[in-house]
Amino acid sequence: MVSMANQRRPGPGKRARHLVAVPDDAQPPLWDTAELKRLAALRRLAVATDQPTEAVLMIDGASTADDALDSLVAAGLMPGVDRSVDGVLSWFAPLLEPGCDQLTAELAGSQFVAEMRRWSPPGADVVTPLLALVENVAGDRRGEAFAMLRALGAVSPPAVRAAASAAANRMTAAGAADMPWASGLGAPKPRRCFGYEDIYGEQLSLVLPFAYGRHHHAIVVVIDFVAGGGLKDVFVCDYSEQLRAQYRAAGQDPEVRYRDYTGVAARTVITEALARPVCPAESAQAEHVADYLELLRARVTLLPATSAARPEPNTSAARTRSPRNIHRIKVTLRGSKPPVWRRFEVPSDISLRRLHGVIQAGFGWQDLHLHVFDTTAGQFGIRDPDEPDVRSDASRRLSSVADWPGDHFEYEYDFGDSWRHVVSVEAVHPAEPGVAYPRCTAGKRACPPEDCGGISGYNRMLRVLSDPHHEDHQARLTWLGVSSAAEFDPERFDPDVVNDRLSGTARVLARA
Repeated sequence: MVSMANQRRPGPGKRARHLVAVPDDAQPPLWDTAELKRLAALRRLAVATDQPTEAVLMIDGASTADDALDSLVAAGLMPGVDRSVDGVLSWFAPLLEPGCDQLTAELAGSQFVAEMRRWSPPGADVVTPLLALVENVAGDRRGEAFAMLRALGAVSPPAVRAAASAAANRMTAAGAADMPWASGLGAPKPRRCFGYEDIYGEQLSLVLPFAYGRHHHAIVVVIDFVAGGGLKDVFVCDYSEQLRAQYRAAGQDPEVRYRDYTGVAARTVITEALARPVCPAESAQAEHVADYLELLRARVTLLPATSAARPEPNTSAARTRSPRNIHRIKVTLRGSKPPVWRRFEVPSDISLRRLHGVIQAGFGWQDLHLHVFDTTAGQFGIRDPDEPDVRSDASRRLSSVADWPGDHFEYEYDFGDSWRHVVSVEAVHPAEPGVAYPRCTAGKRACPPEDCGGISGYNRMLRVLSDPHHEDHQARLTWLGVSSAAEFDPERFDPDVVNDRLSGTARVLARA
């Protein structure tokens, strides 16, 4: 197993751009104690505030942060308030450079809050000192002060966010020119989330893409369920469809499962992880989680908390009953080459239990084994006390797990042979008058026989049938109940046969 990590920690306001796969044993261990982190943070603060070399050497020679502070006070090297503020504002100076964008500003705010936490004792409140800092610079006319208020107004704890935004707005009301990147700050548009997880349920990598206009980025979140279900790693990267393709490719590994997530599902997963203790395994991961924690919290609030209401297909519903909608779906047998697939039109509100019957009829399966629908909303099938995570598919509707064209999920039949099917929504439209649904409109190739050993067993069966001299040729013909290989044609498919099977349950939904 490999972990996704940045090549190096970015500096203040700098974004992490590249993801690389790093072997777990190639990363350094965590620092031994929290005290070392406090000393390191104190040293960074001394450098950021331009303290003399003598002060840095005192920190380096101290055994604890408290000892270092005592030495600095005794030597008269603790900075005054004004100089401390100057040092803090220098953190935000890069935000005044040409070309700075919204994400860079947000990263500066998130990493600044992380530095405050590193310096504070474990578990200490950082909201109070941050509010004091906001109040201290609220009347400061320097660009760095304005940039700090805007950055913290977008990414920081809620109380600090509100105070910083209010202070920045007062500055613009007084005539100050706003930051070029302030427009739309903190409100990028969410895109479709996705991720992959191992089949053992130990670790999940979830990608949250967002867009500021044409500029896309993503927050990648790694959750470790073995270590308690908290955040193991968090980092930011540029986003393109190539990243989604990489995750899909990773999902081809037999021990990895790729999934698309609705915004509601992604928000639920991340919210639950945020409520648990963080669990980084390496020092780099610990830094990432700290640096991007506030940004992640801000981004989660942009994801929908509930499914958005869909507009009725007929806006005159008060006068005329709206027609029922139809899902056009394509069901493809995973791993089949050339592909075995069926196209169906089914009522959008069909239960997953009935959809199971439609798929069985469409492929010619005989419903002799268990099945499960694996969706972003969970797993649904026949209730089994030994499988508490699998809920009943009788009460779940197709539209509740895949509502839009492009949505898809997996249907698995016979856990021994593991016939896995990808169910993809191609279109959603009103029912046609006089047409009975469900119906099969197209398909390709015969379905493999029951109990033939999965895709690999089916491929072997075809090889045996094609070779009359194979030692298992006659035994395979007998098992199939045919006298010659020509009686089993893997290319044969007839939608009329499928629709005959479906005719007993098909109903006209819209009258002419």
